Amino acid sequence: MNKNQKFLIGSVGALLSGIAIGLLLAPKSGKESRKLIKNKATDLSGTAKDKYEKSLEELSVLADKLKEGFLKNVSTVKDKAGAVAENVNEKVRGVVNNN
Repeated sequence: MNKNQKFLIGSVGALLSGIAIGLLLAPKSGKESRKLIKNKATDLSGTAKDKYEKSLEELSVLADKLKEGFLKNVSTVKDKAGAVAENVNEKVRGVVNNN
């Protein structure tokens, strides 16, 4: 788990703890408290969804870069293999023609 994930988990935990303490100490009716909990849960789920979608976008960009780099490397190896094959072919023809 990297630092960003640990920070996110800690932040969510602190947020939930703060909400729970606030609800326990707040002089609000049950109906008002339930409405507040619902609103906070909706906000939190929206934030989580946004983070998830952003992560998917970043992952897609990274996958595209990885694919591009892989294809570039394959092309380079293919070109070098072709050059080596041509060189070997020329040497074989030279040996065959000399005999």
